[in-house]
Amino acid sequence: MSTYRKRKSRVRYDRIIGVAAIFIVLIILLVSCCKSCGKDDNKNSGETSSIIPTENKNENPESEDSTSDESSVDSLENYSTVSALPNDVYKGDLILVNSDHEYTFPVSDEENTITPIYELMNDTYQINDYETSLSSVAINALNSMMEAFYAKTGNTDIMVVSGYRTKEYQDDIYNSGTSNIKGGYSEYHTGLSMDLGIFPENDSSYYYTAEEPYSWISENCANYGFILRYPEGKEDKTGVESKSYQFRYVGIPHAVYISQNDLCLEEYIDELKNHSFDGEHLKVNAAEKNYEIYYVAADPSANTDIPVPSDKTYTISGNNVDGFIVTVEL
Repeated sequence: MSTYRKRKSRVRYDRIIGVAAIFIVLIILLVSCCKSCGKDDNKNSGETSSIIPTENKNENPESEDSTSDESSVDSLENYSTVSALPNDVYKGDLILVNSDHEYTFPVSDEENTITPIYELMNDTYQINDYETSLSSVAINALNSMMEAFYAKTGNTDIMVVSGYRTKEYQDDIYNSGTSNIKGGYSEYHTGLSMDLGIFPENDSSYYYTAEEPYSWISENCANYGFILRYPEGKEDKTGVESKSYQFRYVGIPHAVYISQNDLCLEEYIDELKNHSFDGEHLKVNAAEKNYEIYYVAADPSANTDIPVPSDKTYTISGNNVDGFIVTVEL
């Protein structure tokens, strides 16, 4: 009778070692990938800022209803902070550009906001050519204003004859003697400033003046966020001769306050410094809405922590000088 001998299983240590090695390599690769992603995220957060322009809308309808009757956000409990980069002070709808304050030409702004007007315009006004451009926010406000003007007058004679300019273009017209403003110090660089002309059919054209029926624009432009950039009597503040035809977008509450108080942009930017976050905020009623506006000084060497309301819509703009302006919709 034959005997059955059970065969001893042999442990393959070489296979175990091989699997373990593969497992270790996978772990190393996974950790390396996570670190790389983290670095990329940190890099992106350091190079770009989401605060300008920005808004914070309460996504909780019940909470929004409970605060809708509040007339201010004076309680510190209602605030959180956002961090602004040092160069954010040069961005936004309220930047001041003149002979003392140079425009910085942020590449992202040109790529993301400067748009040929013809791409967004309606048929209630004209443009000089297909290259005439503005910031998209200014074009949208212009569309609303000109629709209202057309509804009031039935007139389409207004033409945008000048808008955004590059530094190179401004330098060219400065060197040719056409302009006395060097590249970098012109309002047109912002994409928020434009010249209007009047181009009646079968008649001579001319720069905009506040005469009938066109005076409606001067009387109502603030309700759409525009101011006359170089008003008469403010030459000592602006450093530029008065121009009846150059308009600048600053946003509705700011334009309304500037217009009601007979200010130029230089005066308004200075006045806002009297309304710091820790002091009395500026209160403005415009377009049937209430706004609260305050100033936060910028830290020139580090990020600036800006107090913002936790439960209300707000926007932040640099002033291109030394700080940030927070506009809260109440």
